[in-house]
Amino acid sequence: MMLSYPYGWMTAASLFFLLILIMVLSSQVVIKGHLQRIGHNDDAEVNIKALFGIIRYTLKVPIIQFTGTSVQLKEEVSKTSAGINTWKEFNKDIDADKVVSGIDKLKHLLEMTRNLTGWARKTLTKVRLLEWKWHTSVGTGDAMWTAMSTGLVWSVKTSIIGLISQMVKLQAEPQMKVQPIYQRTAFTTEWSCIAQIRFGYAILAGLQLLVRMRKMKGGVKAWQNILFKA
Repeated sequence: MMLSYPYGWMTAASLFFLLILIMVLSSQVVIKGHLQRIGHNDDAEVNIKALFGIIRYTLKVPIIQFTGTSVQLKEEVSKTSAGINTWKEFNKDIDADKVVSGIDKLKHLLEMTRNLTGWARKTLTKVRLLEWKWHTSVGTGDAMWTAMSTGLVWSVKTSIIGLISQMVKLQAEPQMKVQPIYQRTAFTTEWSCIAQIRFGYAILAGLQLLVRMRKMKGGVKAWQNILFKA
């Protein structure tokens, strides 16, 4: 009878770790986004939380300046993993050449990686959109142009949410509003969203992408060269 005790403990330990694994894989990765522009003040923030808050990632862009030829950004990145927190600050200048370069890199990756768009579409079907709020105020100082601008903003918003609804699962009714301001020239907008994907699906998607990267010519290193080359 004493010989059965080790096997009993092994069985209990196996069941315990299996339960933990199921809990981890079924936990949610929560993605929260917020963006607002009031006058010349801009603020953007993305928060990602996984494994019940053990892993956290925050990207803040408190300063967005349009210089006429480029966009200057100040980025603050905070990462937390197992209680260890790191924080960094970056300043970026995005001009037309960098935008074109980014598009070229994306095209190159699409050409080199097998069915990358199919992978992206399949992954997005696992994402659930829990909240979508987008409120905007528009004013041009002229009643006719304000009305036309309001209609244009509505058209852009409905087109964007229509496209998103074809890619992810909408779990709540989108809340959108466009307020015309006839008395003066003004533009303010505030957008926020909350999305979720199961941790297990996120891990599976990452592994599938890694397999595709390894199968392409040059493997993972080719991806790194494309993404990080000047």
